[in-house]
Amino acid sequence: MTYLPRRAAAAATAVAALFALVTGCSGAEAPAPAAEAPAAAAEAPAAAASPVALPAPRSAPSPAAVLTPAPTAGEVRVQQGPFTDRVQLTGLRLTASPSSVTGHVAIGSDVSDTLALEITAAYYDAEGRLLGTGTFHHAEEGEEAHAGQPHTGPRAAGDGIDFTVPADHLTGTPAGAVLSIPVLVNE
Repeated sequence: MTYLPRRAAAAATAVAALFALVTGCSGAEAPAPAAEAPAAAAEAPAAAASPVALPAPRSAPSPAAVLTPAPTAGEVRVQQGPFTDRVQLTGLRLTASPSSVTGHVAIGSDVSDTLALEITAAYYDAEGRLLGTGTFHHAEEGEEAHAGQPHTGPRAAGDGIDFTVPADHLTGTPAGAVLSIPVLVNE
């Protein structure tokens, strides 16, 4: 019987927190205290609370229309973002034909497998004008895809993987590029 009051208190606390969350996030003012109501009215079901509006998911920022300062020939910059401190990008190179950025990425902060990785490149001309973009996607297939056999291909965790970000629909010849990592998902 000593656990019943603790459970009741925990349940009451959870209900109060949920109520505070719903009324605090809905933008509605707290209802005014009701006057003494007859017992029959107190047993009526409560009106449904208005739904809580959650913010829209954030997407990767669009590349800058003009890069300042303009890139030097063959320069590849790395845009700082939420995942750049967790990875090591090495061997970055802008190739001319076909236009792409190549390099190597290793996840240094986690030892777990990388489930999804996205690297984007924004390509700029010698004056710093945006010419186009490209995207590299990497996804681990998981144990099910290997029918119980261990994964033997490259992994972003550990030794890392080589990548190529091909340019899509360029409007000129790129002089430089800016890489960003909008997606990194570990187990």
